[in-house]
Amino acid sequence: MISVSEQKSFDQRFSLIRTLAPDKVLSPEEQTQLTIMDAGVGDCFTCFGSTYIIQEINKYQETSGDYSKLKDYFVTELTCLCLETGAVGHFEWEIDDELEVCITLNETKFKRLTDDEGQPIDEDDLDQIVDDEDSIIYAGNTFNYDDDWAAVYRRNGKEERVYMYEFINDRSSLFLTIEEWQDGDKEEYHIYISKPVNPAELTLIARGGGEP
Repeated sequence: MISVSEQKSFDQRFSLIRTLAPDKVLSPEEQTQLTIMDAGVGDCFTCFGSTYIIQEINKYQETSGDYSKLKDYFVTELTCLCLETGAVGHFEWEIDDELEVCITLNETKFKRLTDDEGQPIDEDDLDQIVDDEDSIIYAGNTFNYDDDWAAVYRRNGKEERVYMYEFINDRSSLFLTIEEWQDGDKEEYHIYISKPVNPAELTLIARGGGEP
């Protein structure tokens, strides 16, 4: 017997798969010509043997440090449902001289982070870490300071302010990103581990599989 939640997930995925009309499946020629930049909500792509349908597309746009001036740098976030497992995945792409793509692996907490001397850190340490360009330790791996920047995040016609602290593990190329979300006088923090994906690993296979 499967649980109610498992059955609901299966039914949802089966319903989405049935919306993939044959005339919406892309030809091999189209698949080689298109990239993740061409994908829209409801489209399907494959990556590492799994098939994803895009549920949402949202954007980060870089701003000045006080959020008063927009800059010409964007990160596009795709929220996707894996049709094989029912798991929700997040992919991001940007143009930095060339197309770059990454996938979020997991979310963590400050309690799992330390400085390079093994001392615990929290949100109050971030400015000093940036000023000193210090490293952060997570799961035994050293993540070196890489960049920090302000952005507006656009979702469903609304804008939110977020400040990004980015660190990279040079050996594995994994990224650790601390996001500081602004909500009036309050801040909320989310910490993500992600890894780069070769854009050629993502293949757009079908258009308009239906709104999830």
